[in-house]
Amino acid sequence: MSTKTDLAKEIINKISPDYTKKRSFLFGNTEISEVFIETAAESELFGKPPGKYVTIEADFPRLPFGNFDEEIFAVSGEIGKMLPEKSSVLAVGIGNSFLTADSLGPFAAENLLCGEFFGRKLFSLVPGVFGRTGIEPEILIKSAVEKLSPSAVILIDSLAAENIDCVCKTIQLCDSGLSPGSGFYSGKTALSEETLGIPVIAIGTPTVTRLSEKDSVFVSPNDIDIFIRRAAKLIAAAVNLAVFPEAESDLIKGIIL
Repeated sequence: MSTKTDLAKEIINKISPDYTKKRSFLFGNTEISEVFIETAAESELFGKPPGKYVTIEADFPRLPFGNFDEEIFAVSGEIGKMLPEKSSVLAVGIGNSFLTADSLGPFAAENLLCGEFFGRKLFSLVPGVFGRTGIEPEILIKSAVEKLSPSAVILIDSLAAENIDCVCKTIQLCDSGLSPGSGFYSGKTALSEETLGIPVIAIGTPTVTRLSEKDSVFVSPNDIDIFIRRAAKLIAAAVNLAVFPEAESDLIKGIIL
């Protein structure tokens, strides 16, 4: 079945509402949902690689007076579950900072706490897009992985949703990486544990809704540029806290606000 969304939760609720490999729970007042796609048949049915997909409902990007602290801890906790212990991490801001709807990754990278702290390292990379660099992003990412030898890669990218209410409100994480055609990522090869040799976590929020499966018509709400910058700050803060859990939350917030 063709879908207009990158959100596993939307896809499964549409195609198979009674799917049993899912659950929802609360972190304080923040809703978190998990979906597990495990078999080749399930992957083919839903059009998503096998893996764990987590969605977090975050108000901060669109309602800045919401519970920012709680949402940081909710997202960072889910990232932390996917990261190896005592890891060094390469965080990659996928996308084009000159195109608003595709700018989530580069903006998030600006707010990362890069360096070595508490015995772990966080590296940041913004590979740009082929149209501006002439280099496929996956080439730069693979080269960075080879030179830096991180324990894991976090890919931050813009997504698309079917429901406009999910735009800059639903954050999705997965441990299956990114595939060509996911969100705005249009690389030639998948970025996954299979291709990079280490765990790969993809995280993003929808920045557009697709009007049609057959053409490239996208729409965004008013103030999308503001929403994306807030979503980028939330994701960056969560990545910082997941990599450096000993850091004080006030320090993490002070970097980005």
